[in-house]
Amino acid sequence: MSGRVQVPVAVVLLMAVLAIACSPGGNGGEQEASADASPPNIVVILADDLGYADVSIYGDRLQTPNIDRIGREGAVFTQGYVTTPVCSPARAALLTGRYQQRYGFEYNARQAPEVPDVGLIAGELTIADHLRAADYATGIVGKWHLGFKDEHYPTNRGFDEFYGHLSGATRFINRRTEGAVSMSADEEFRSRPPEDPRADLVVRGSEPPAPPERRAGNLILRGPEKTVVDEPAYITDVFGDESVDFIRRHADEPFFLYSAFNAPHSPFQVTEEYYDRFPDEEHELRRIYFGMIAALDDAVGRILDALDETGIADNTLVVFLSDNGCAGYFPGLCSCEPLSGGKLTYYEGGVRVPYLLRWPAAVAAGTTIDAPVSTLDILPTALAAAGGAAPADLELDGRDLMPLLDGSAEATGHGRLVWRNYPTVAVRSGDLKLIKPNQDEPGGFLYDLSTDVREQTDLATERPEEVANLEAVIEEWRAITVEPAWTRRRPVVYSICNIEPIGFEN
Repeated sequence: MSGRVQVPVAVVLLMAVLAIACSPGGNGGEQEASADASPPNIVVILADDLGYADVSIYGDRLQTPNIDRIGREGAVFTQGYVTTPVCSPARAALLTGRYQQRYGFEYNARQAPEVPDVGLIAGELTIADHLRAADYATGIVGKWHLGFKDEHYPTNRGFDEFYGHLSGATRFINRRTEGAVSMSADEEFRSRPPEDPRADLVVRGSEPPAPPERRAGNLILRGPEKTVVDEPAYITDVFGDESVDFIRRHADEPFFLYSAFNAPHSPFQVTEEYYDRFPDEEHELRRIYFGMIAALDDAVGRILDALDETGIADNTLVVFLSDNGCAGYFPGLCSCEPLSGGKLTYYEGGVRVPYLLRWPAAVAAGTTIDAPVSTLDILPTALAAAGGAAPADLELDGRDLMPLLDGSAEATGHGRLVWRNYPTVAVRSGDLKLIKPNQDEPGGFLYDLSTDVREQTDLATERPEEVANLEAVIEEWRAITVEPAWTRRRPVVYSICNIEPIGFEN
């Protein structure tokens, strides 16, 4: 798939007019200097387990008009990738701009006696560290999932403000939430201990059984004081409102907001307001899931509206994406179109995600980028936009996206992308992608994404030289990695889209 950039003709003409107005000797020169003096605000909105086809700009399962608005008014990346198809390592890479294997963050962060030091290691800089050094106000709302000790806590990792939870999941409702609708997906998840957030209750009617209280790792916390908040409202609504509040309070200064929603990750819980929007969906789990996405979309709409109402939308860089693909281990939940596989797999449905960017002052509306890009690119893009720079000795694995977006560079994107959750490893180079169930054994499954984006035809037997070339790419990449800092959980394998995806840690 060759990279391309599409920019509407009307926008090209407008850009030409602006170029004349800003030429030396014209009045535009002073305006340009003024604009350059004002660094953009930066908002990164991250969904949790949201599939590629769950955003209507990529598929037709349901409508997400507010999320779509980011792409319509900015850029749509059709081949946007995460660095792993599981939650916390993907978030570590996004926030550091570095492959998480550089610093041992190979597997999901979790609280367990045998892994006491799990989390983002001290000294690894986050995007918030960099932007705070550039005089930005920094805040996170939502899911952290990068460690549980004081040294990992968000306000000790570059963020001025924090409202959210430290764990990989929390309940969307509590004992006082009105109109709650919740569901268990299958017998495996019904059998989990009650304190496990995935052991969902079946809730119906006006007097539903009360869910258990949140356990320690799933508590809603505020600020460096770690104040516990007993929040009665639906948590996606709350995270949207908290994001809006941050924007309003910091509208007169450069700010970085990381809105890390936990929707639509399990547990599958929603309020009747959103559940009732999908009366024609007979599959009960999907109906709740769609309602959770509707709540997420509404929250994104409120964030965009807040930027408009405060008059700062034009000079705010907004990125929307998901941390990995849809959780296909819940039967019937995910779409098989246009990609196969889902969370925990290296098929495209696990690692290719919705990826949208809007910055009206710098990016033409209606832009489409077909070149492969990565969440690794968010940090260098934000840092360049802010006029900052990473330390000279810090090796970043991402790149500034603006040359792709403004047409100043050929839209080639990343020539190499590697994914690993040892022993499973995968690599994409050009249009070819190799998935190896075991890094230490020869061979694997070879796909040509230019003709087989659903990865249905294994070409490894007929193209052994290509397999060897891609294995060499993996070996080269391994030189920058270190041993995992903690162990993984049990492997998970599940069937989806009539193939057997290669699954790993749950």
